[in-house]
Amino acid sequence: MIKKGGITKLIAALLFISMCPLSVFAETPNDPEYSEQWYLGMVDAPEAWDIETGDDDIVVAVLDTGVDLDHPDLEDNIWVNADEVPDNGIDDDGNGYVDDYYGWDFVDDDSTPIPDVSSGANEDAISHGTVIAGIIAAVGDNNEGLTGVVWDAQIMAVRMLDKVGSGNSVDAREAIEYAVENGADVINLSFSGTTNDPALKAAVQEAYNNGVVIVAALGNDGVSVNDNPVYPACYRNGANDWVIGVAASNKYDKHSLFSNYGNCADLSAPGEEMYGLFYYDPANGFTDPYGDDWAGTSVASPVVAGAAALLLSKYPSLDPAAIRNILKLSVDPMALSGVYRGQFGAGRLNLNQAVEMAASYASEADDSDSSDDSEFTETYITSPSFSTVYYITEGGARRPFMNTDAYFSWSDTFGDIEEVLDGDLADYAIDGIMLPRAGVVLVKIQSDPSVYMLEEGDDQLVPVLRKIATEEIAIEMYGSNWADYVIDVEPTFFNKFESGDEVDEAIPVDKSIMKTRAQLAALAL
Repeated sequence: MIKKGGITKLIAALLFISMCPLSVFAETPNDPEYSEQWYLGMVDAPEAWDIETGDDDIVVAVLDTGVDLDHPDLEDNIWVNADEVPDNGIDDDGNGYVDDYYGWDFVDDDSTPIPDVSSGANEDAISHGTVIAGIIAAVGDNNEGLTGVVWDAQIMAVRMLDKVGSGNSVDAREAIEYAVENGADVINLSFSGTTNDPALKAAVQEAYNNGVVIVAALGNDGVSVNDNPVYPACYRNGANDWVIGVAASNKYDKHSLFSNYGNCADLSAPGEEMYGLFYYDPANGFTDPYGDDWAGTSVASPVVAGAAALLLSKYPSLDPAAIRNILKLSVDPMALSGVYRGQFGAGRLNLNQAVEMAASYASEADDSDSSDDSEFTETYITSPSFSTVYYITEGGARRPFMNTDAYFSWSDTFGDIEEVLDGDLADYAIDGIMLPRAGVVLVKIQSDPSVYMLEEGDDQLVPVLRKIATEEIAIEMYGSNWADYVIDVEPTFFNKFESGDEVDEAIPVDKSIMKTRAQLAALAL
């Protein structure tokens, strides 16, 4: 069975007394309930909206308990199948689904993907899909209710969870296939299960291969998924991570106690005390269009799905790998300790930083100068429209350098860089970040006095961090000028390194390949 990633409300156990302040200088919508959406300020959404608010060409499929298609704050952003004539009993577009004008219900096998409110329905399940849809794309700046992470996008309603919030992998697989075949750009999966269904895994892979961004909740059992993975969040094939797994955080940038964690978490997003849309049907007793106290990784997941939709609104040429890497590289650090350190993904979503970073990843899909005949033999490349320099791996993927210091820890000159066409740049899949080379510099995190040596690990491109225990050890290893070799690394990138044992006594090092900060700066001139 598949259970929703976050249907449980954690009201009594999770009470907070402060609100995260919202920026008064950035773009803010006129929606009257917007001030209740504390999480939008935390992820710097208002600053991102200065750059982009959305595009109705972007389709986000919500695979859930059904969506309130007539909700006053959502109906203008509901996807319709323009190739289908509603209610005529004919499969007009030949996609195998009759009258699927608003999507499809895989639970009841009909064309009404709305919640089941019949006897025995769970109250939370009735509104769950509508909450998810509203977090992603409630209509923004319409002077009505609240706003989505993206103000303007199409929500494709696909029901595959029943009236108590449960489902099965067969319906999930068919729902994913439906979303892909009918033009979804992003799929949100706010549910999880522990059984690995090969057919569902194949559907996820096929969606990814078709350029669809898949975002999934990590689940609410408060356990590590490293030894007991959950699906679909953990579907991948080696380095090919098909799903953006989302863990939950709170107002204090700490991990939510209920959230699962581990190596399937790509990043975290707010998932507590979330204010959202309710299923609204006053004639039948559902009189509250809005409400709060939603909690779970299933309400954290749509925050990230909305972020993906916003990135695609601005840069529609981005592929799923680029979206995942942008979101992970642009995060803010979380306050984690003990066994949780490094287990909640790269950090907490920062939407503004993601939109700004996306510019260097985007390619011009219609570049008339692009060519498929070019062959590249250089290790380092860049392109005319973007300042980012990439290292080309043996497998033919590109890894952007963290910064100039990182580049010059690998090369001594800009002359090693080959310029390629913007269109050709997109032929190389994104594969991680290029960090400083092992043995060339020492590093420290900004605002933290601890200093680390970089040692080569199993992966040549991912150095191992080893904290140097004392200044005396640093002097013995690197000389009295040891501090000249230290460069700062932003917190965003620190968890990209491997972690190693502390250096508690001096060990031999090869200083001949090391470069000081002054030498790195001179190379950049």
